[in-house]
Amino acid sequence: MQGQGLVRVDRIGDVAVLVLCHPPVNALSADLRQALAIAFQQAFSDAEIIAVVLRGDGKGFSAGADIAEFGKATSPHPQAPGLGGLCQLIENAPKPVIAAIHGMALGGGLELALAAHYRVAQASAQLGTPEVKLGLLPGAGGTQRLPRLIGAAEALRLMLTGAPVAAPQALALGLIDRCVEHGLTEAALAMANDGLVPRRSCDMRRGMRDMFAYQAAVTAARATTAQAGDTMPAPARIVDLVDAAALLPFAQGLIAEQAAFGDLVATPQAAGLRYAFFTERRASLPPQPVAAKGIAPINILGLWDVGDMTADLAFQALSAGMHVVWAAPDRASLVQALGRTAALQEQAVVAGTITQDIRDADWARLTTGKTALSLTVADLVLTASDAAELTLPDPVLQAAIGVVAAQAGPAIAVTVPMAAGGLAELSLQPNAAPDVVARLMALARRLNWRLAFAGPGGPIELHLRQALALAVDHLGTQGIDPATLAAILAHQGIGTGTPTNTTPTLGPQTVAQVTTTCLAALAAEGARMVQDGRARRPLDVDAVALLGGLMPRWMGGPMFQADQRGLLVLRQDLRQRSATAPVFAPPALLDDLISASQTFASLNGR
Repeated sequence: MQGQGLVRVDRIGDVAVLVLCHPPVNALSADLRQALAIAFQQAFSDAEIIAVVLRGDGKGFSAGADIAEFGKATSPHPQAPGLGGLCQLIENAPKPVIAAIHGMALGGGLELALAAHYRVAQASAQLGTPEVKLGLLPGAGGTQRLPRLIGAAEALRLMLTGAPVAAPQALALGLIDRCVEHGLTEAALAMANDGLVPRRSCDMRRGMRDMFAYQAAVTAARATTAQAGDTMPAPARIVDLVDAAALLPFAQGLIAEQAAFGDLVATPQAAGLRYAFFTERRASLPPQPVAAKGIAPINILGLWDVGDMTADLAFQALSAGMHVVWAAPDRASLVQALGRTAALQEQAVVAGTITQDIRDADWARLTTGKTALSLTVADLVLTASDAAELTLPDPVLQAAIGVVAAQAGPAIAVTVPMAAGGLAELSLQPNAAPDVVARLMALARRLNWRLAFAGPGGPIELHLRQALALAVDHLGTQGIDPATLAAILAHQGIGTGTPTNTTPTLGPQTVAQVTTTCLAALAAEGARMVQDGRARRPLDVDAVALLGGLMPRWMGGPMFQADQRGLLVLRQDLRQRSATAPVFAPPALLDDLISASQTFASLNGR
């Protein structure tokens, strides 16, 4: 075995096994690409090596390119090959290259595997091309190799949805050559020793045998993507490139792909989506004292008092397999709240998401009580924020649920999303106990919540929605009728997070006026929250706006949009509007940043 840093080379007989060692996800950074190119060239030049196996270390093959490198003018390692060049090096190899895939092979990771001559995957592996979710397209030959292997319809489905497929499905599609339950490396070595010869994906045409079906898929996809207009340009470019794969020689298709990728990287949509990708992850990171505690396990949830949010929480916890102990001093109110939880369960049965047996098993994990003493068995107790103060013996951990929106709220409050996968905000006072916050984070993970942190006086989403409502009211006083406002907001995805595909029959000046006004109000309120501590950083405001569905992800959030527009321009706009609507009053933080020649992004490092 030979150690080579980011790439480990294992010599097994006369096969070289190249192992990607770049935790946590084997992102294909410039350093890794350079090390991999060197390892491949050495294996190709070694006369005793008959084949090369490429696999990933850790939990997966590779999650793809290093997103942090996108959009940068220069590479930190100019000598490193681009991902496209690395793929061509592999595809043109004089010896067979077998990709052994486990875990995830996404984006550039899948493109790397497509450049290999053969592919074997563990049955649990996931393969996909999520670039469209960043406003981009596969830029290392994926738009040209995929349709050659699996046809236009399936290639377009993969690239336009960004959704991965499991290895068994990938095998059925022709994306991989073999699927194994266990012994992935052994299976790859067996293939390497089976007398295989290089088989280049660029030379394959099995996905183009039925050109009538191929063109029909392209035509259908073009009609669908045309509805997105200028909001998301990537889908239309993907369709064009799949069309080009059938019309152009492979080398020219690669040139067209690179040009399209370069165009898309420079779009504001891609910039916003890249920012959103990192922002949502950073916003979910807790304050340092909490991070030091780690994530504590939680199996029994205690609930005190009643309310719709409490009933929704009980339903989600039971659906996640947790035990729930629910107590309230007023028995009649508890019975009514239990009825709401039971109704949610019945809706799930009718919708077919759970069976009656599962519903009954969930309900069996619920116990009720009249006094707080019944809650002492819980790992965490959540009380309604307007309930009477509850005193429990140590070491029972407790926090409040509900909308607080006051500086003098409970030490820790959590807003509960209506369904699993929704946004949950933890509003923390300075005296918030790290143990309780850590347990709430464990609950969020168990219930699949998307988590964000706010300071005293949160939640952030509530204040942003109030500011948006005031901006819309202001626009109404400017002579824009409600139907027109609703159409523009729906088209832009402001207030919903999901733009409609229909374009309002209005002049672009009206659309720009509505959009600019709403974003200005959101940015002003966001700056006030950062200024008074309701939000830790501007990125937390942006993350909440995106996760809460106030803005589409490609916009990046109100603070990102303010930086893109320019803070001087924003302040001038706010000053002009503030005389008639206080929501536009420029916060002092804006003046401070302008005086220091800084942006909102300058505050995101803290």
